[in-house]
Amino acid sequence: MASTRETKEVDDRSPLREWSEKTLRQVEYLTYTALVVVLLLLGFLWPRMFITIPTGSQGVMYRYFAGGTVTDRVWGEGLHIIPPWDHLTLYEVRLQQKTLHFDVLSDEGLNLQVAVSVKFRPNSDILGHLHRDIGPDYFERVIQPDIQAHVRRAFGDRPAYKIYSSANDLMLELRRISALGRDELGDDEEGKPYVQIQELELVDLELPEVVLTAIAERYRQEQLMLEYRHRLEREEAEAQRKRTEASGIRDYNTIIGELSPDVLRWRDLEATSELAKSSNSKVLVLGGGAGSSSSLLFNVGGDSTTASPPASASTASASTASASTASASTAPASAAPASPAAP
Repeated sequence: MASTRETKEVDDRSPLREWSEKTLRQVEYLTYTALVVVLLLLGFLWPRMFITIPTGSQGVMYRYFAGGTVTDRVWGEGLHIIPPWDHLTLYEVRLQQKTLHFDVLSDEGLNLQVAVSVKFRPNSDILGHLHRDIGPDYFERVIQPDIQAHVRRAFGDRPAYKIYSSANDLMLELRRISALGRDELGDDEEGKPYVQIQELELVDLELPEVVLTAIAERYRQEQLMLEYRHRLEREEAEAQRKRTEASGIRDYNTIIGELSPDVLRWRDLEATSELAKSSNSKVLVLGGGAGSSSSLLFNVGGDSTTASPPASASTASASTASASTASASTAPASAAPASPAAP
């Protein structure tokens, strides 16, 4: 009887236990499912709700239920929590640099390959207007076409062979593009540029081969002209030097012709004395004919008729004086002129 009663109690408790266990399993399943859904939603919504703006950037908010793009405020650096249905677009406001390569036409229609470097930054004060009017790809939409048009205007007004000679003017004209702005921002707002262009530099320029050859030939001809001009100046200086030298010789001869006989005799004695002091063997021919004041046979200003007799006398005295050169050198003044030989 006791065993039958216990069996009934066990049979009565089994449905309740089964129901409780089944309910517990359902609760666990729902809990895990909800946890997974929450994690998935959190993983999906996290990057849309928690936005980090890095250094050198600013954000523009787009509110889905509050009027679209916010133009009167920008979001700065750091962590921002926004509703998942809104969107925050990041813009880099630091100085940026890009290089553009394109072809331009010169004044005569030649194709020139040009590379320019542009440094720019967006204006953070009107970043909301830039996002609403142009968008994040503002460089490709606005800056690049405007720079290409500006460079083509600068090169199109000049012939290809004058580009190198007017490089400074060309660089100044390229730097005139400084801002890309809008004319109107509102009734009480002052017009401001979307983008500030800090610098526009010419990086590379490739000219056609025919233009390079023509430029090289032009500079070669200029160098030849400079060389020819230098030669002319040198020859003119040489001619002036020769004219000065000839003038000096002429003045010297004029002065010599006006000297007195005493000065000539003194110069004659100096020359004879210097010749006698020399240690080399020598022959001195003395005598200059009747009326001559010189002790040697180089009369200055004498006529040929009086100089011919001493020539024969010098022949006779040379034959007698060749044996003793020392005696001739010690007594140049006491030797008498030899009598002229018979014809």
